[in-house]
Amino acid sequence: MSRWSAWLIPWIAVLTYGCVPLEGDDAREGQGVQQHALTGTEVIDFSTASTLANTDASGKTGGMTVLKANSSNCTVGTYADCYAQYIEFSAAYTGHLSFKLSSLTQAAPAPSQITHLQVLTKYQGPAVSTSYYRWQLYRFTTASWVNIGTSQGRGDWAWTPALTLNLPSTETASSFVSSDGEIRARLIKGAGTDAAQLDSLRLQVSWDIPSTCTPETNAAFCARLGRDCGQVTGTDNCGQARTVSSCGTCLSPETCGGGGTANVCGQGASCTRAAFPKGTTWMWDLENSAIPTNLNAQVYVVDLFNTSSAKIQEYKSAGKKVVCYFSAGTYEDWRSDAGQFPQDTYCSPGENCAQSVHILGDWCTSGGCEWWLDHRKPAVRTVMASRMQLARDKGCDAVEPDNIDGYAHDDEIACTDQACWGLTATHQLDYNRWLADTAHAKCLSIALKNDVDQIPQLAASFDFALNEECQRYNECGAYKTWFTDQNKAVFNAEYLKDAGGDSMAWTSCTGTQATCACGQSGFAPGDMSTLVYRTSAVRYDNVGITCW
Repeated sequence: MSRWSAWLIPWIAVLTYGCVPLEGDDAREGQGVQQHALTGTEVIDFSTASTLANTDASGKTGGMTVLKANSSNCTVGTYADCYAQYIEFSAAYTGHLSFKLSSLTQAAPAPSQITHLQVLTKYQGPAVSTSYYRWQLYRFTTASWVNIGTSQGRGDWAWTPALTLNLPSTETASSFVSSDGEIRARLIKGAGTDAAQLDSLRLQVSWDIPSTCTPETNAAFCARLGRDCGQVTGTDNCGQARTVSSCGTCLSPETCGGGGTANVCGQGASCTRAAFPKGTTWMWDLENSAIPTNLNAQVYVVDLFNTSSAKIQEYKSAGKKVVCYFSAGTYEDWRSDAGQFPQDTYCSPGENCAQSVHILGDWCTSGGCEWWLDHRKPAVRTVMASRMQLARDKGCDAVEPDNIDGYAHDDEIACTDQACWGLTATHQLDYNRWLADTAHAKCLSIALKNDVDQIPQLAASFDFALNEECQRYNECGAYKTWFTDQNKAVFNAEYLKDAGGDSMAWTSCTGTQATCACGQSGFAPGDMSTLVYRTSAVRYDNVGITCW
């Protein structure tokens, strides 16, 4: 559940509570730039096509321009084979497509920096004995066409939904790119008694751009790794091994590793984190800065920024455990600390941030906007460590970091066939575990918010779970195995009407209103605490069905 730029300011390493910052003691610090390579791959569509037309057996006319980007609007057959949608190349035919490096959105490589070219196509046609296809790329250095594949051996009318054609290993990819960045792919349809068709023809371009890297400071190195104290060894931002003799000194009563996490300042036996056992009841309100203290819930989940220290103490005096919400995976331009995020953490360099592909479209309103974060960047962890320190200072018992499954959304944010940030499941596991370690070092419990696919790998690091709509999507089972059966609370929110306007028929619950699991099989009464909200807005007076 997230909702809503202050401008960029240079980020600085923020002191973790109870620590003295390190001195610049490492020989690597202050060294000059290091040579690096920025590699990447992107699939692009053609810019122009040759004008040679063709008539197929059904009387339609056209040429290479009918090779659309993809068959996404095609629903015929298991492999989306759209026999009637594309024009057949019936008679002998030769036509080419022109691709442009300027179509690339993820980089701007020079022609000499292109390392691989692959033609991607979807093909169905007759056996070679009846007719054939040949695919070629144009070598600009010799003004000649080079074969990269034929229909030989592909069977008689066997649908090939994903055919990748590579340059011969003896060829140099940059020879197939003109000085102004043009790449040409050609189709040759041999004469024969039968026709064939292609659903698409696209080009995959790979590059290697020599670049430089400025090594991060020791302070930034320590902050990125989430370490406050002691000697730390790891890999710096330029991919080089580094050892910092001291990432800082802890202030009494905290010691280095005293909270249970190596190289993090914390207290040992004197720190007892709040417990959230199975069956704990809850209320979730991210809209109101004050809610009644007598609600039928043992836990109040509230917004970290909008809830005052005094109000949190009021809830705790009423016997409630307080969980404080913040987004750990997105940049919200309305937050008071928004200026601490460098622009490149939420908007690709050179991109129009107001129209960035990283924007969460559902959350752009007149009140503000929200972008996915590249949580691999040290500045992101610096801000999140500060937010958890704010939670501790305000008296929160635990934190609920939201949007910690950004890797699973990378392919949903309008980047051509590529993940915009290049976030992987491994990156996400590393970041989420860092969040848990940092919370624990500050004597805060922490909830695993959604990220259902990574529950088995992450459950041991988190104290309880908070999920949205696992019952609607029938994916609550992992919570039973990894949280409920380990005596950890599972808080579940469902919606009568979600943010997209979809309505669900939530009318009753299995079990009783006192102890039940709404609609989810496999749970015993009390295993999962469910709240059903009338709308996607999360506030205590919006609950449709309270299911404890």
